[in-house]
Amino acid sequence: MSCIDQNHYHDEELDPCHLFDTYAGADKTISKKELVENHLKFIYNLFLSGSVKGETLIHISIGSCVTEAFIAADFFKNIILLESSDCCMKTLEKWINNEPGAPEQSHFAEFACSLKGKSTEWKKHEEKARRALKKVVKWDITKENPLGAVVLPQGDCLIALYHLEFVSKGQDMYIILLKKLSSLLKIGGHLILVAVINMSYYTVGQHKFSGLKCDEEFIQKALTEAGCTIVKSETHKSHFQSPLIDYESIAYFVSRKERLV
Repeated sequence: MSCIDQNHYHDEELDPCHLFDTYAGADKTISKKELVENHLKFIYNLFLSGSVKGETLIHISIGSCVTEAFIAADFFKNIILLESSDCCMKTLEKWINNEPGAPEQSHFAEFACSLKGKSTEWKKHEEKARRALKKVVKWDITKENPLGAVVLPQGDCLIALYHLEFVSKGQDMYIILLKKLSSLLKIGGHLILVAVINMSYYTVGQHKFSGLKCDEEFIQKALTEAGCTIVKSETHKSHFQSPLIDYESIAYFVSRKERLV
């Protein structure tokens, strides 16, 4: 299947629950460790160090994953979720409201609690994360102002988890979207970017979706263009070999917003 024939993130063929279960379900050993648990540990240690802190965290991801909230709820009073897909928004709202139709994510609540030696308290921590998640806001990437009429408080921290590689249809679009995300941060606020490196496709069920292939050098330049200075970065080679997806590595970038763009 050529790139032209592949679906895109916003197409109706994307099932957010199936996406989550395929790569991050409780029974997925290598993929959930590589795609979720490793960066949760990275973010936990970053927040624990006190180098990234504040009251408001903005999070944009893919699908119906709320895993960062299990970490952030201990460090930020307010967590705002951004999502550009309507079906994913509905699934996220179901999880927040504890309604049927959302993927089971308790294994990540338990993992987050295990990082602080309290794995038996995961049920309480799930509820704490739900209370911290104040709202799910539409981030419409087709509009000049993706928030529309919604006005958000500027964040102290923004986490972008795989989002840009999954929704961008070209490198120019990636840079434009990154600048718009950076505009949601205070000067001095931190942008944490978790990226799949050199991914061209991913699979959900019988459907193949296109991704944006980009490397660390491109992302570093994009962050600079978005007014940010990188203060920490790591890259980890992939051990998850599967015909479902074709990325080479996972990269973490912690940057500080220095200027308006």
